[in-house]
Amino acid sequence: MGFFLLSLSILSFGISNCLWVIPFRQFTFLQVIVLRSFLTSCFFAIILAVLSFTKILVVPIASFDIVDIAIAILISVFSFFGLYFFVQSLKFEKVSLAVPVSSISGVFGVLTGIVIFQELVSVKFFAACLFVLVGVNIVNVKSLSTFRLSRGVWYNLVAAFFWGVSFALFQFPVKALGAIVFSFILELTVFICSLILLRLEKSTWTFPINKITDRYILALAILGFGGIVFYNLALTYIPVTQASFLGVLTPVVSIIAASFLYKEKLTVKQYLGITLIIISLMLVKLN
Repeated sequence: MGFFLLSLSILSFGISNCLWVIPFRQFTFLQVIVLRSFLTSCFFAIILAVLSFTKILVVPIASFDIVDIAIAILISVFSFFGLYFFVQSLKFEKVSLAVPVSSISGVFGVLTGIVIFQELVSVKFFAACLFVLVGVNIVNVKSLSTFRLSRGVWYNLVAAFFWGVSFALFQFPVKALGAIVFSFILELTVFICSLILLRLEKSTWTFPINKITDRYILALAILGFGGIVFYNLALTYIPVTQASFLGVLTPVVSIIAASFLYKEKLTVKQYLGITLIIISLMLVKLN
């Protein structure tokens, strides 16, 4: 059951990674994040209301420690910038390139574990990091003797940093508040942060109705919500290490989905780089 739920999570996240591009034809990337996070926040709010009404949520939300809530918000703000830079990168890179590069967040997650949780790593981890760097350079289609990355790839690397560190720290608010409550705080924080940045940019506040675009934004919200829910449910059946390891299949799903949706074509060298990144991430997850 656990692996089935995890498979649904991987499919949800993998496909949703590809759906950001279509709404960009009508909205700015911040407007898309605002709309998507507003919907996911509403979904989680409804779930929390149902759980509270049916007494399934054992601990009342009002009884949570304000310090735990503050920590959850700070970690959520940090995680928001992972999404911010990933979506920003899609203006410069193909989905099938952006997703594998961003997925090296696992490396930063392990590094966070070393610094924060005093976890030990083997030589294999550092070898995997080296292969990841080579893979990123190959994907960027530059000379292998230099390390000059495009603007989009730099955005992906920054996104990987914010996601890797924040995902490793998620265990604090999840243990303190529970998975559903923290998920609601996370999505609500993303909504507020994107709304503030949208205001600072003095961008338009109008969201013109378009059935095709709105359909994709709704799909983004549903898949994002589903990915989080299925992942959290899967963790009740299988260990975190196994879930984390199998999570490297998400870029594969995104690449396949992008090839169908956008007819994206990569060079043999780029496929080689993507394969090297994914294999390296598997080594990191098995550390």
